[in-house]
Amino acid sequence: MPLPPTCPMEFASLPEHFVDDAMELLIFASRIPKALDGVLLDDFMNFIIMFMASPTYIRNPYLRAKMVEVLNCWMPRRSGSSPATTLFEGHQLSLEYLVRNLLKLYVDIEFTGSHTQFYDKFNIRHNIAELLEYLWEVPSHRNSWRQIAKEEEKGVYLNFLNFLINDSIFLLDESLNKILELKELEAEMSNTTEWERRPAQERQERTRLFHSQENIIRIDMKLANEDVSMLAFTSEQITAPFLLPEMVERVASMLNYFLFQLVGPQRKSLTLKDPEKYEFRPKQLLKQIVHVYVHLARGDTENIFPAAISKDGRSYNEQLFNAAANVLRRIGEDGRVIQEFIELGVKAKVAASEAMDTEAALGEIPDEFLDPIQGTVNQGCITQHDNVLCIYFCILQYTLMKDPVILPSSRITVDRPVIQRHLLSDNSDPFNRSHLTADMLIPNVELKARIEEFIRSQELKRHGDDFSMQSSKAAIQRTTGDMLID
Repeated sequence: MPLPPTCPMEFASLPEHFVDDAMELLIFASRIPKALDGVLLDDFMNFIIMFMASPTYIRNPYLRAKMVEVLNCWMPRRSGSSPATTLFEGHQLSLEYLVRNLLKLYVDIEFTGSHTQFYDKFNIRHNIAELLEYLWEVPSHRNSWRQIAKEEEKGVYLNFLNFLINDSIFLLDESLNKILELKELEAEMSNTTEWERRPAQERQERTRLFHSQENIIRIDMKLANEDVSMLAFTSEQITAPFLLPEMVERVASMLNYFLFQLVGPQRKSLTLKDPEKYEFRPKQLLKQIVHVYVHLARGDTENIFPAAISKDGRSYNEQLFNAAANVLRRIGEDGRVIQEFIELGVKAKVAASEAMDTEAALGEIPDEFLDPIQGTVNQGCITQHDNVLCIYFCILQYTLMKDPVILPSSRITVDRPVIQRHLLSDNSDPFNRSHLTADMLIPNVELKARIEEFIRSQELKRHGDDFSMQSSKAAIQRTTGDMLID
């Protein structure tokens, strides 16, 4: 490890079913108690770790995902056997590459080439998430994870974090919307008189829809819980990737949206008779979301997180922080966490006020200085691109660029953090769909200099206006004083 970049012809010529059959046999045998007792699995472990994140060698992503199923069957908390523990916690290749390759596969599985890839990825990532959660509890693997986050801050780890956030937003939003639909169906069915008047076929269809919605909510909410949990426990020790310029506003928007859903005005409409039946645990979700807020605030040495929170025009509301704090007190959250969360809310409020003052001071900003694609995440928006469903950024507001870059194909200038955020999910120019990567961006040095000069001139103008106003006040006071003396 790592494998050579070019796959040898001998390996490439092997029929795919050789590997597929081996994985199926391992999965089958692993589910039979004691079937693998005494069997040395080290070579299988080596094979899986080497190839599950190597699309050059095994192109079929579903086959590589099947390798994760094997590992899930061997996971100590499931198998309960000490040999399995050694396989994960004492195996040299596992200690060096398992976390790295799981993170890479988590990213790779976004695009499988299948028409069902959007939905397939959730099941595959569920298996990966279970493994990652277990590995986080193993100190050696956790250290490896932290090292990867540091080394790959702008690489695979940032992509992993981006897709984790994408999935969290989609799954929770989908679940909450389905809950509202389910409650409407419940209301229809509970009105016995009106319900009995409907044709039998319609009642059957509505009943089937009701049970279908129940299953969707249960599955989506379980997956959402996993994703939010992973955000919570990883952010406690790994904060830097969350606070990168291309990520921090995205993270803040996600957290604000979750907070709005759980403690905002519509929270009562999400009340269920038996929430546990649907894996819906709003108190636990709120705790985890607040923990992410607090973890990132602790790691925010440059104090950029409060500004990112307040910049979210879709979900941010200063009152939500106090509302969440009140709920946390009632459910017995740690007082120190609540206090830090409230302090973060105060900082966000101050940042919002400062941003308004800055915006007012800048006055009318020339259009050429504004980013054409800057916006906030619209969690409910799904669009179709080349037969691929994907979450996208809605163009809701224009903002002043700080680091303008030119897109080489469309020749349009955008802000670097904004286009880098887009490229985490889609390696294409958003204006003409041509291939685009971060290293292809061309700094617009001339425009950046003009923007900086514009900001300086507006600041000087503001200071000049302030000085003139103070001078006028002083003159008026002197005149008034002279009149009183006379």
